[in-house]
Amino acid sequence: MDREFIIKNQIVERYLAGRLPPRGVTDFERLIRSRPQLIEELGLPEKVNAGLRLLDAAGIAEPWSEKPKKVWEKPAFTMGAAGLAVIALIACLVLAMQVSSREATIAKQKAENMERAIAPSTGKRTIIVGVARNGPPSQATLSISYGQFAEMKVDVSSSRYSSFKVSIDRVNQGRVAVLDGVEKDSNGHLRLSLNAGAFGPGDYMVAIEGLTMRRESVPVGWFRINVSR
Repeated sequence: MDREFIIKNQIVERYLAGRLPPRGVTDFERLIRSRPQLIEELGLPEKVNAGLRLLDAAGIAEPWSEKPKKVWEKPAFTMGAAGLAVIALIACLVLAMQVSSREATIAKQKAENMERAIAPSTGKRTIIVGVARNGPPSQATLSISYGQFAEMKVDVSSSRYSSFKVSIDRVNQGRVAVLDGVEKDSNGHLRLSLNAGAFGPGDYMVAIEGLTMRRESVPVGWFRINVSR
């Protein structure tokens, strides 16, 4: 089915009148979804507008309609059914165009994410970070600019553990990294370095767990990082 075939065989008119076979309906709708520009090329908006004007003319039937009317069919019923059919057709065509546009946008975004290089560091920043011991904080503890390289000194001097596991999760999304066996220095700090450009904008929760002799983990504290553009 192509443009010439549609025009020659009055596919649009037969589709609107409900006289197109099921296979023809399927082929026509598939073609419109793949080539939404045909809506304009076939003059479909003008046909729809003409149909609406006919409905406003109080009971004038479509010129291409050949269905014999039953005795019980009233003008109001026919007008209502035709109006619903026109509205449904317009909705289907608009939805097909939106789906096509959305799929193209999603494919473009996926390609951009796969091809996006890690932003180079534009500056180095050393931060001493305190941890919350009563549970994950609801607000960011510190903020890092996108592309900044942050050297964090996490204060765990009050903890009796010397070795720790550090987990980093993007808030409401998923785990980003796990660092196992991180040792605190003589000042009681865990040294963590992070290129904000590798993580992307958003909030990240960092959980600190102390490791026992049996390598069992015990929660020690949390802090939250906001990576901003």
